[in-house]
Amino acid sequence: MTSRPRPRTKEIIDPSYPLLEVNRESIQSIRKESFNYGLSDRHQLDVYYPTSPITSFPLPDVKANLCPILLFLYGGGLTRGSRSGPSPPSDLVHANLGAYFASQGFITVIPDYRLAPSIAFPQGSEDVRDALIWTSEHAGELQVPGDPDSLFLLAHSAGGLHAAGLLLTPELLSSVECHVRIRGVVFVGVPFEISPERREFFKVATAYYGNGNPALVKMRDPLGLLIRTPLEYVEDHLPPVYNLRAGSEPKQIARAVRTFTKALEAKGGNVVEGVLEGHDHLSPILALSSGSGEEWAEEMIEWMKSCYTSTLVKNTAADNHEEGSGTT
Repeated sequence: MTSRPRPRTKEIIDPSYPLLEVNRESIQSIRKESFNYGLSDRHQLDVYYPTSPITSFPLPDVKANLCPILLFLYGGGLTRGSRSGPSPPSDLVHANLGAYFASQGFITVIPDYRLAPSIAFPQGSEDVRDALIWTSEHAGELQVPGDPDSLFLLAHSAGGLHAAGLLLTPELLSSVECHVRIRGVVFVGVPFEISPERREFFKVATAYYGNGNPALVKMRDPLGLLIRTPLEYVEDHLPPVYNLRAGSEPKQIARAVRTFTKALEAKGGNVVEGVLEGHDHLSPILALSSGSGEEWAEEMIEWMKSCYTSTLVKNTAADNHEEGSGTT
């Protein structure tokens, strides 16, 4: 068995992004279109179109002309971030991810969302909800039509806080389920438990989650929400989760990922945890389209395929059971 080369992490996270610059032409060759999904200037999203269908994704024959969809939520400490930078070299950041997954056959959607301190919980999660609903409602109208029944969510760092807030707030998730069923969620380096040890971030989180009350952070951060979530809700509503952390993740985030995984398992959740060896907190996202450290995304795609296949098997079994019941 051959060992994989370690990611060239220093080059991957270098602010000049040399590994992405080498591939600038191929990244920018992927067709992209921008849309509004809400009223503010932060309610915009980019859609990256596949160059060809993903022939290995197990869509039924009736959906052979459709593509699976991946919606990505970037991080930024709740206070910063954008779906792409304004000028070189930062214009390649997140465009690299859109191009990577589009080249693998996924319609890739990257929304902006509102930022703290101008919003408070759960408004970030409401933006995730609205982006998902927009994507589902417009999937068939895109230049390359997508299948809203094969929609997956990928969330990094603080983007994962908003994604988890959506999943663990029943009134928000129920409004999404009226439009789309999320087939699986991939979290990367998400601080599910917000620790006072990270003083500056805790200040931001206290304003967002607690309106200045630190006690509310523990109740409203993802781990706090999960702890108070009934088992029946987890079993009936939460999609499968692939929970990833970098090998060199900050210790508070690494601990939070492990704790969240154990808590979700205890609630009966379908969760798999993985460690991205050789990566730090930022490098998994920046590695995509760089040619180094992309293996985690290949494994993620295989996980998404398995999630979708298991859904097809369950649906077929349920249909057969209903047919059998109808003939007795």
